[in-house]
Amino acid sequence: MRHYICKLAVCLQVVACALLAQEFRATISGHVLDASGGAVPNAKVQATNLSTNETNIATTDSSGTYTIPLLRPGEYKVTVTAAGFKQYNREHITLQVGQSAGVEISLEVGAVTESINVTGEAALLETQTASRSGIVNTQQVSELPLNARNPFMLGTMMPGVTFRGAAIWQRPFDNGAIAEWSVNGGRQSNNEFMMDGAPNNGQAGNNNIAYVPIVDAVQEFNVQMNSYDAQYGHTGGGVFNVVLKSGGNDFHATGWEFLRRKWLDANTFQGNAVGAKRADHLLDQYGFQLEGPVYIPKLLTKQSKTKLFYLGSFENYRENTPNPLTNSYPEQEMRNGDFSKLKNAAGNPITIYDPLNYTLDANSNPVRTPFAGNIIPSNRINPVAKAVTGYMPLPNTPTRAGFAYSTNNHLLPNYVNHDKFYNLILKFDFNFGDKNRAFFRHASNDRTEDRAVNGLDNVPGTDGQQPFQRINDAYVADWVSTITPTLILNVRGSYSRFIETGRGQANSSFDITKLGVPASLVSQLPGPYYFGRWQMDGYSALGRGQGINITNNYNLAANITKIAGSHTLKAGIDIRRIHYLQQNSGDIFKMDSRRDWTQQVWNQGDAVSGDSYASFLLGLPNTNGTTDRSSLNYPLYPFNRQWYVSPYLQDDWKVSRKLTVNLGLRWDFNQAPDEKWNRMNRGFDPKVASPLRSMFPAETLAQFPGLANLSGGFNFAGVGGQPTIASKNVWTNWQPRIGAAYQLNDKLVMRGGYGLYFLNPNNNYLQFAGFSAFTPLVNSNDGGRTPIPNVLSNPYPAGITRPSGSSLGALTFVGRNNNWFDPTFTTPKVHQFSFGFQQQVGQTATLELTYVGSRTSGANGEKEYNIPSLAFRKTCNLQEGGSPIFCNEQLANPFKGLAPFLGTNYYTANTISRFNLARPFPQFDGTLLQQGRNDSNIWYNSAQVTYSQRVGRDLIINTNYTFSKMVERWGYQDPYADRMQQGLYFNDRPHWFKFTAVYEMPFGQGKKFGAGTTGLAKKLISGWQATTFYNNSSGEPTDLPGNTIQLKDPRTPGGGWDGKTDWKANQVRAWNPCVLRQQDNGTIAPQPYSLAKGCGNDFSNYAWLQVANFAPARYAPNRSGQVRKHHAFTLDASISKMTNVTERFRVQFRAEAFNLFNHNYFGRETFTTDPNNANFGTIFPSTATNQNIFPRQIQLGIKAFW
Repeated sequence: MRHYICKLAVCLQVVACALLAQEFRATISGHVLDASGGAVPNAKVQATNLSTNETNIATTDSSGTYTIPLLRPGEYKVTVTAAGFKQYNREHITLQVGQSAGVEISLEVGAVTESINVTGEAALLETQTASRSGIVNTQQVSELPLNARNPFMLGTMMPGVTFRGAAIWQRPFDNGAIAEWSVNGGRQSNNEFMMDGAPNNGQAGNNNIAYVPIVDAVQEFNVQMNSYDAQYGHTGGGVFNVVLKSGGNDFHATGWEFLRRKWLDANTFQGNAVGAKRADHLLDQYGFQLEGPVYIPKLLTKQSKTKLFYLGSFENYRENTPNPLTNSYPEQEMRNGDFSKLKNAAGNPITIYDPLNYTLDANSNPVRTPFAGNIIPSNRINPVAKAVTGYMPLPNTPTRAGFAYSTNNHLLPNYVNHDKFYNLILKFDFNFGDKNRAFFRHASNDRTEDRAVNGLDNVPGTDGQQPFQRINDAYVADWVSTITPTLILNVRGSYSRFIETGRGQANSSFDITKLGVPASLVSQLPGPYYFGRWQMDGYSALGRGQGINITNNYNLAANITKIAGSHTLKAGIDIRRIHYLQQNSGDIFKMDSRRDWTQQVWNQGDAVSGDSYASFLLGLPNTNGTTDRSSLNYPLYPFNRQWYVSPYLQDDWKVSRKLTVNLGLRWDFNQAPDEKWNRMNRGFDPKVASPLRSMFPAETLAQFPGLANLSGGFNFAGVGGQPTIASKNVWTNWQPRIGAAYQLNDKLVMRGGYGLYFLNPNNNYLQFAGFSAFTPLVNSNDGGRTPIPNVLSNPYPAGITRPSGSSLGALTFVGRNNNWFDPTFTTPKVHQFSFGFQQQVGQTATLELTYVGSRTSGANGEKEYNIPSLAFRKTCNLQEGGSPIFCNEQLANPFKGLAPFLGTNYYTANTISRFNLARPFPQFDGTLLQQGRNDSNIWYNSAQVTYSQRVGRDLIINTNYTFSKMVERWGYQDPYADRMQQGLYFNDRPHWFKFTAVYEMPFGQGKKFGAGTTGLAKKLISGWQATTFYNNSSGEPTDLPGNTIQLKDPRTPGGGWDGKTDWKANQVRAWNPCVLRQQDNGTIAPQPYSLAKGCGNDFSNYAWLQVANFAPARYAPNRSGQVRKHHAFTLDASISKMTNVTERFRVQFRAEAFNLFNHNYFGRETFTTDPNNANFGTIFPSTATNQNIFPRQIQLGIKAFW
């Protein structure tokens, strides 16, 4: 396959002459006419870059049409000469990233020695293309307030573009958070990021941004929101392209320092809530930039046709960031087994039950007995749990009202994160005369972070990747050759490497035997030193594993453009090779505890019994046979590889002076990844005969005759005739593009288009069952009714499971659970379309009204695969006349003692539930989640209004409003009945308003007021500028609880809630707390906390019914727009003063305010959806861990220009 792909890529490159897939350069086109409107053929049109003096020439055809492509963004002069006409000169035409600028030219009769001089920008209206993009020019890039000076955040200016990442993680090294974009209904984090037209994606986190450049080195920034040009692809949403500056004819130097300090900040919302003072904050972001020509005596001089320009930029970043921490740790008396003070958030006492002290009811279910006085005897406390507890910090504040006892009781309001970062860019531009030019660019950066989330800093038990590091290196070389004025070739090669690593030094050097973990077990671990991961629901976790991800991205692309009369033809290819290496140890040894073992009913939780820490003290961790609970993981370090090959053809056809049609066709080959040594699964085969058939004794087959036909097992790449890639190759990914722009009159353009795209693969492809292995914890021999005492002291007495690779065939992972990816998966499609009008308003503004929509079809969905039939489920579900007790009945375990199950619960358990035995593949303990189902869809519709205005050089305004709806069909309400969930997408925001402005105040030299001042007065009043950056949007839809039936509108008054949400309050309630709870025996009663909150005994007051076990997971969509999460509101602003010290030396002082009005934002906080939690339907902003924005921070800066 690899050799075939290589040959295919080479053939396509030769046939297409190779074209770069995402072009960042601009195009000038238009008509040359005489005074009567007639065409002027054979006119010479020359575009000259005013910074570098490089020139590009075109000749008009018989209709007077001309096109000059592949122009570096910047300021140009256009000169036109034709026999019998005066020379036409037009200066100060600014070309932006990827722009197709229309420049219409009218000549006057006269001698060529005479000239007409015109000053003005290119046409405001987009008359040459139907594509929709947002461009941020050099002035806006350099002057708008950018938090942490990250140019990619300029994308938040664009209509239809949604950024869901946290505002607190927008720094140039927050590569994952700053990649969370959705463009016009595209799936989040499925966009293409480019720098100078070269790929700039990191595979880690599915699709991170790899490199973020220094703001001062950025010339322009562009987001392609809707592109009907076949040169754009490899995205399911938009294309984000940042273009770096180039050196010019003059030498320039810039230096800067930006700083933030504690005394310039407002306090955090959490800090104010607990009366804490402002935390220490220190930020210094400083650097310098040099640019200009390179002169070498006799080789490169001012008079040389060959010219070399350079740009070098360096920035250092040092920050100590306030990060108030709220954690939960057991109170002192609880550590000794005393839970007598334990209460839930409603103030109801919580009873701790003894799982080893019980009687049996009529159905042989255990009826547990409470511990006397709610105190666990000291001789029952597990020594390992006691040792781990010793690494937990003690609470430092009492539990506040409204919270469960022993929660949110460890506050570090002044905790500080530490970040160190440097950024470097070197770029060289070569002009080899008028026909050949090239550039070479190197960019690199390195970030080191020191941060923990559980209050333990660089000591054993820390929940932090201390230190955490991200390293980038990126190289690109680009060559443009003008073979003839109508034939231009462009070739580019690039390489980038993105490394993300968290070493966890304090944990990785710890001897876990100090906690009492048996040395015999530790000797079997992949590494000798490791603290482990210790989790208790409702409390803060201890420990974290190590990890490293590396992405290598190799890219070869080229382009050839042919101008043939009214047609601009492009043909080309984009070839990429992606390597993704993961060296994640993960949580090798993880113990997870839940309330299950100490709650009243063994298989049904409630709000007044059980506690996870109590279960932990008893040495009873939890397991359900998946990697989400207690397990021992033996990791694999895979090396995944992938090809991407994409040729295309594009024709931009000027049908007439008023009509331009864009026609394109692109073909994507996005190969499914492989693993270098074939250490990878390739789906699940439900029909393969299981070798277990021959292992059952006759008496077992007599009791369970279906086991004689047992089937099902995992497939493996490159084994048994299976291909070596994760899923099948798709050879039919053709992507038609069509668009048109029709100029109705001089001031009005109608534009519309359609384009088909394909989503990029994500990391769900990568499944490694057998090559990595986890050993599930065995904590019960009767399905969870009663525990094996003190499991924690020797959690794996039979040893651990080591990777078997593919050697076990269909026996791989029996007794365990694992996800699998469907190898028949095909690349999901994204249909994009738009139609609208663009109106020029006056001489300096445009108003655009556009309908924009998209449809994503066949997206990656998932479904529980190993579940019993619907008919059987009905026998379990009370709502359908069944009985949970029947399905929970324990039967003899037919797998007990069979060697393939060694190390699993199935090997030792005496019994297994009727429900588990009814699974189609009962030898696997779990649902075998099937991914890659191609059954998900997204619908997006919007109306977008955009207004842009530039008043001279003094004022730039950009504002837009988007009204939209985004609906998804993803996941299953009831997988047994094959009923999918359809509802609002998690990122649906109906209303979004954005506004930016850059305003040079009208005072001083060359301005309206004070133009005649001199001396000190002139310096004081000149050079003032103000900017603002404003966003306001609806909140996201609220997540709805599962396992509940909504009995009536939960927003109705009741339970102490009047239907309003006060986001400044300590407690915010989304719906009323009136919940009825259905037991497995069919009885229905109010939740105790509902009674405490005033819901009463009248069931008509209740809005929710918590259903019994085995009911469908959902009776409603995942989310509701009736109650939304916190709305987003941010206003950043700056004021600056530029002072000319000498003719060539200037100094700028800046003050920038981020979150000027100190608006708190908890947009990613989720209302509690657990109906057993007394805080059901609420959040607590004062203890929020997902506050998406910093409090107001003021940044001071100084920049020097020479």
